[in-house]
Amino acid sequence: MHRWWSLLPAVIAAVLLGLLIVATERIVADELTRRSLGRVEQFATIYADQIARLLSQRASEMALLARTVDKVPERAGADPVRDELQRLKDSSTSIVWLGWVDPEGMVVAGSDRLLEGLSIATRPVYLNGRAGRWFGSLHPSVALKAALERKGQSMSYELADLALPVRRADGSLRGVLAMHIDGRVLEQIRHRVLGPVDDRRTMDLALVTPGLQTLVGRVPSFAADDWARRMPDGAHQPVVMRARDGVDYAATHSKVETGDPELAHDWSVVGHQDLRAALEPASEMERLLLVWGGLAALVLGGLGAWATRQLTRPYVQVFDAVAERLADPGRVRPAESLDAMLEQVRRLPASALAGSPSDRLLAQVLHDAGRIKVMLDLLPAPVYLVDNDYRLVYWNHSAAEVFGWRGEDVLGQPLAHFLKWTDPYEDKRQRMAMLESQEGPWAFEIHAQRRDGIDIWGEWRVSRLRDMDGSLVGMMAQVRDLTAEREARQRLTEQSETLTAIIQASSDAVISTDASGRIELFNPAAERIFQVAAADLMGQPLDRLLPPRFRPGHHQHLRGFADSSTSRRRMGAGRVVGLRADGAELELEASISQVTVRGRKVLTAILRDVTERVLAERRQAQYQLELSELTYQLMEQEKQTTRRLAQILHDRLGQTLTALRLSLDALGGTLGDGLPAAAAQRMAKLDALAQQAIHEVRQAMMELRPPLLEDNGLAAALETECHTRQAEAPSVPLHLRVQPGLETLRWPADVEHAVFMVAREALVNAIQHAQARQIEVRLDGDAQHIHLEVADDGVGMPLALSQGRPGHLGMVGMRERALAIGAALVVEPQAAGGTLVRLDWELLP
Repeated sequence: MHRWWSLLPAVIAAVLLGLLIVATERIVADELTRRSLGRVEQFATIYADQIARLLSQRASEMALLARTVDKVPERAGADPVRDELQRLKDSSTSIVWLGWVDPEGMVVAGSDRLLEGLSIATRPVYLNGRAGRWFGSLHPSVALKAALERKGQSMSYELADLALPVRRADGSLRGVLAMHIDGRVLEQIRHRVLGPVDDRRTMDLALVTPGLQTLVGRVPSFAADDWARRMPDGAHQPVVMRARDGVDYAATHSKVETGDPELAHDWSVVGHQDLRAALEPASEMERLLLVWGGLAALVLGGLGAWATRQLTRPYVQVFDAVAERLADPGRVRPAESLDAMLEQVRRLPASALAGSPSDRLLAQVLHDAGRIKVMLDLLPAPVYLVDNDYRLVYWNHSAAEVFGWRGEDVLGQPLAHFLKWTDPYEDKRQRMAMLESQEGPWAFEIHAQRRDGIDIWGEWRVSRLRDMDGSLVGMMAQVRDLTAEREARQRLTEQSETLTAIIQASSDAVISTDASGRIELFNPAAERIFQVAAADLMGQPLDRLLPPRFRPGHHQHLRGFADSSTSRRRMGAGRVVGLRADGAELELEASISQVTVRGRKVLTAILRDVTERVLAERRQAQYQLELSELTYQLMEQEKQTTRRLAQILHDRLGQTLTALRLSLDALGGTLGDGLPAAAAQRMAKLDALAQQAIHEVRQAMMELRPPLLEDNGLAAALETECHTRQAEAPSVPLHLRVQPGLETLRWPADVEHAVFMVAREALVNAIQHAQARQIEVRLDGDAQHIHLEVADDGVGMPLALSQGRPGHLGMVGMRERALAIGAALVVEPQAAGGTLVRLDWELLP
């Protein structure tokens, strides 16, 4: 009895230590492995993405540089081109050299004036660059090595080439732009992604080609056939792989995808981490547990043999109390017995625990075992143990929170009584038989039910537990709650189905393509608009829906949008022309957007058929053009008619009235003072009437033919008009402000006439209707522009009448005169009161 009791603390410590080590192995080690796989995948994806961004950015800069060089006249020489090359080279440390090569392969201009005058006609960067945009993989530096060393610049031992042609308007080759990218930048990006060396924990990245040929970094010695089987092309999921030296690695493979088929290459990124370093915290924890736990068990066992009587003396009553409390000693559960012992120890008097060192040691062992149990209780994942009869012997707090059953309600009970799940096996015993027949461990997902009836999904990881002699004593299960994750997937599925229904029911055409323009989605509205079945267009280029004349430049526009940072453009931002299946062309309003799905660009266009509306707009524009031409013709006829009337009044009626007055004056002089008083009074009245008729004829001529307009120009005519109107309304100050230099400037005759007539009409309206206290006329502009303003401070004009009112043609005439010369006319109330008439005319090129 005393011998067994002396070994009891060591046995309890060993059992709990074993449980803790198993839990650490299953939970901590698995979690560290999962995190290592996640970090490897994350670092590889970031490295591949940053390399792809670098290549795409350099390609975009080359495209912009090509446009700039294309605008430089060929006769300008090499200096302007060299300046642009040097500017781009200085803007980035990743560019080693930029060059402009003529059609014969001779370097005309180069950054830092390197290689100028040398021929690179046999180099791949020139030969491939003649045909189109081209990207070459890393290669040793050849021509630049000596040139850079002579200038004392740092030398990159590996370069990557980028080239594209610049063509003239007739399609002939004007030259080739070539770029050398510093291979050291890839290594710098790698170190930046990995971070400080002390934080990497053997994490490493490598840039490789097919067959694991290393360009940057280091790759473990994986077997080529095993690598090809575990990491086929396009695979990104991280896996655990074993190298030829027997070391396990967390490894992943991520292709460097720029999204540009013209930047095609075979680069990919391999991320890997030695799992020994990743699992070092778990191993350290296990070592500490083994050392201290084993030491505690040995110390307790050794001291127990020596101090059995001293150790058991104060605790005999403890064991007796536990034996009485546990009615069935054969069904003793470790957790329950430990709780009972600790409770009884707490009830002992302080003197019993302050006796011999053996007494204190036994109390400390029990407390240590309690602490180990607390650690298991506080694990974040549900953990439970069953014996060989599948009765529960341990149930931690996380299990109670997840499943809703308290430990005191389930301990000692068959597992199947309270843990109900939807098992794919018809008989749950069938699963138990499988667990008994196979070694394990096992992992499976089960749809279970909480105590309150709520359904949950969980991932079970089950492991066997064996005694010291290897006999099976039960099983341990770890559970990961997947309910939130599965609900999120379900919501995502429902949203996807809703979106699909919306797209299918949309009245606008919805078309999705990949970055190269291959159709991936074609909804029913698109079938109706283009009169073609979706099945006939899947995987086909979007160019099929465009008229032939728009197809050559379409791919470039599509690529430019895909490479830009713009995520979408709204409906109405642009019009496109489509091609229906029967050959008819369609006018379409288009909005386009782009998203990145798993590293792949997806472009979506929403198209609305506005063919009928465009036809109506064109007819309306045609009607407006015809109306403008008719107005111009009427104005020309008006000018001719008024000019002829003025000439008739001046040459005929004016001359006749002048002759009549002269005749009356001559008759009066002939008769002298001998006329009777009545006749003399009649003669004076006739003379006054003749003089008034001559004045009225002159006034009519001024109205019909603006004075000084044809001879001296618009400014002089406006000045005369203002003096005339001031005489008619002397109480209203009228100011004319002409921009200096416009007094002698002339514009087309029809423009001057129309502007003058608009100014006259505005002055008449302001004087007769506005009740203005003052009127100001402003004339600004130059040889290609006229800006006229007539402003008053009168009662103002309602905005609704700014376009004219029934029965009054003054506003209509002003608007039509402005329209006839292509000017913009605005009549609006001023904020301080009054009305502003503004006319703007610009000479069309």
